[in-house]
Amino acid sequence: MKTLIMCATNVAASPEERRARRPIARDTDAYQGMLRSYGDIAGWADELGFDGLGSTEHHFQTEGGETIPNALLFYAKLAAQTERIMFVPLSIILPAQNPIRVAEDLALFSHMYPGRIGVGFARGYQTRWMQTLAQDDAVTSMQPDSDARNREIFDEYLSIVERAWDEDSFQHNGKHFQIPYPAEGIRNWALADWTRAYGSPDEVDAEGTVHKIGVLPKPLHRPTIFIPNTYSRQTAIDAARHGRTLLSLAGVEHLGPLTEQYQDIARENGRDLPRGEGVGIVRKIVLGDTFDEAFDLAVRTAGYWYQNFFQAFGINEAFRIPSDAPDRRLNLGDARALTRRMHETGALLCGTPDQVRDDLEKTVQAGGGRLDWLVWEFWAQALYGDDAPEIQRGQLKAYAEQIMPAFR
Repeated sequence: MKTLIMCATNVAASPEERRARRPIARDTDAYQGMLRSYGDIAGWADELGFDGLGSTEHHFQTEGGETIPNALLFYAKLAAQTERIMFVPLSIILPAQNPIRVAEDLALFSHMYPGRIGVGFARGYQTRWMQTLAQDDAVTSMQPDSDARNREIFDEYLSIVERAWDEDSFQHNGKHFQIPYPAEGIRNWALADWTRAYGSPDEVDAEGTVHKIGVLPKPLHRPTIFIPNTYSRQTAIDAARHGRTLLSLAGVEHLGPLTEQYQDIARENGRDLPRGEGVGIVRKIVLGDTFDEAFDLAVRTAGYWYQNFFQAFGINEAFRIPSDAPDRRLNLGDARALTRRMHETGALLCGTPDQVRDDLEKTVQAGGGRLDWLVWEFWAQALYGDDAPEIQRGQLKAYAEQIMPAFR
């Protein structure tokens, strides 16, 4: 099992400082500090032998939440400063992007840094930036009036990215995107003779009309595609059907059925896989000399952000248990109670290295004894204060030396 660190790119500040320096994400000193911290984490992770590093794509978070709008651009700098670690945007939000540009950018990175790029693709749930960038008020997921259309766009755009990588030239006449545009062809192409002689076959017909497009460059290697999933059964089915790696937030009790389903659907589509192959888990992990020490750190980091930020988007529904009231959104009232629930449901692995290693082993066994990836939702980087770098590096070092070797 490989380990990928997913860092939220939060500007580190106390609530009081965040209020006094509002909007703190446009404070250039604060933003520079966030970039330096992330760069330090990338260097430590590379030295300690972690397999990958990722971050989310979000826009317009002036409040100081996730603040990197273009992960690939930043990764190009970090890749030059590190030796071996793979970089994985988690995730590129396809419905708000041009899929051809996405395919081009990732393919170019694969040539710049061979073997060091993967990619997560997600559907997007934040209306503020999804609607603004897409110029569409019905494009987000998790909204009753737009979820189906969001999935429709996502599926079409992802198929375009994959075809752009795999085919020398292609034509696509979809509901939301056409290649070329218009799909019936681009007439009177000025370089028709040149393209017929040197381009891909069938790009241009005898009358000079462009009928297919070839996307450049072809990837040096095809990036692994990761599909994060909270609770959508259809997302899990689609990942298995198309050979994409599913990253699940599912609790221990759901992992067995999930890996069995992935294996069955893969088999139906011509891929006979061992159970657990093609599946990864997403977990918050916090380490300490005692359980209480680790739990208190989890409350200050993941608990704080999930209670005060993700709560508003319904993300905490992933931590629901049968006894919760089914007729209203889950809200446990405070960060400590929410952190306790995350630990109870297995979303948070917390305690001494020995305790976390044992809990992680139980999780892997619940998935059938094998999982391809662990994505560590690393919240220690959200700490503020002079001791934050020491805590961040200490968390990574303890995991790398005392837990990671057991799952290689």
